[in-house]
Amino acid sequence: RKSHMVNDAHEQLLQSIHQHHINIQSREIYLHGNYLHDSDEPSIEYRMATTFIKNMQLLDSINNTGIIVHMHTGGGNWLDGMAIYNTIRFAKSPVTFIVYGRATSMSGVILQAADLRILTKDSEIMLHHGSIGVDGTSLSVKSAVEVNNASCKRMLELFAIRAVRANYFKEKNYTIQQTAKYINKKLEQKGDWYLSTKEAIDYGFADGTLGEGKFNDLNKLRYNKKTRI
Repeated sequence: RKSHMVNDAHEQLLQSIHQHHINIQSREIYLHGNYLHDSDEPSIEYRMATTFIKNMQLLDSINNTGIIVHMHTGGGNWLDGMAIYNTIRFAKSPVTFIVYGRATSMSGVILQAADLRILTKDSEIMLHHGSIGVDGTSLSVKSAVEVNNASCKRMLELFAIRAVRANYFKEKNYTIQQTAKYINKKLEQKGDWYLSTKEAIDYGFADGTLGEGKFNDLNKLRYNKKTRI
């Protein structure tokens, strides 16, 4: 009987992780796109954002100890990504992100909301200006371009706020505005700016590598305080 109870508990936990992307017991969330038959690369969209918001608010309502988010996803919708970003920023619980594989485009922006940003050794980060596809009148196209430019400016600010603390920019005595200008120049030169785990850490887009130094133990990665930005 006891064996059946254990098996039932494990089955419920497995269902919670796979169906709802959360492990309430260990305070871990799994952030990835929904699996779609017509998409090889599920990205950040409405369903991912709403599921994440519910999971974060649930854990935050239970207590305010550290939460670990496991992320493996590419880019996606700006507004859905910012819904995730702001959910993290306004949570009372400190949040650690662990990136598996990549944090590219919008997922790289989301990463900047975390109190502790950890990458696996073979991950990559990619930054670029947001793109749009519009049709309609010249006025509607102009409006869409203005909104996209504002989003790109906000993106640069979010990266710069965290990066300015890194040694690379501290040694140059850069302000947030100067750091954002530097990042923007890189994007204008490269289009898509790819960084290895080490490069991302050097530029201040991440804090450490999983399995190295003080980040060697997964169970010790729960940050104990919020990073106010």
